[in-house]
Amino acid sequence: MLRMLYVSGASAPMSDADIQDILAASRRNNQRDGITGMLLWADGVFIQVLEGEPQMVRSVYRRIQADDRHRNLMLVLEQEADERMFSQWSMGFKQLDSEKAVDQKLFQISRNTLADRIASNDDGLFLDTILAFSRDFISGVEKPARASRA
Repeated sequence: MLRMLYVSGASAPMSDADIQDILAASRRNNQRDGITGMLLWADGVFIQVLEGEPQMVRSVYRRIQADDRHRNLMLVLEQEADERMFSQWSMGFKQLDSEKAVDQKLFQISRNTLADRIASNDDGLFLDTILAFSRDFISGVEKPARASRA
């Protein structure tokens, strides 16, 4: 199995309806293709983890690369994995809001961690941040188990 983490910027402002459309299509396609993962939306930035069979994950990533709603797409992590971290979610989702107290800490951690990741190899710190977020901030869904790095 392959796990992939990427970030990209929105090429234009996106409404809540735009994000909901993306989620609906992603969830439908991911269920069909055996992909699980999580999408964070923060201040015009997509942060997404995809996991599944390597051919399918890479196919999804190629579609995202060709999608004109994304700009400055950056692959942060690609690794083999023995098990899924997001097995219950065809696409978990959370929109971070830098104005909400509950999101401020993670919002800053995500920005700082991404800056560190761009500067050097973070040894999975950015992925750990996403996992901490998924455990602490998405309610009503069974928490994903922490998978060991392959």
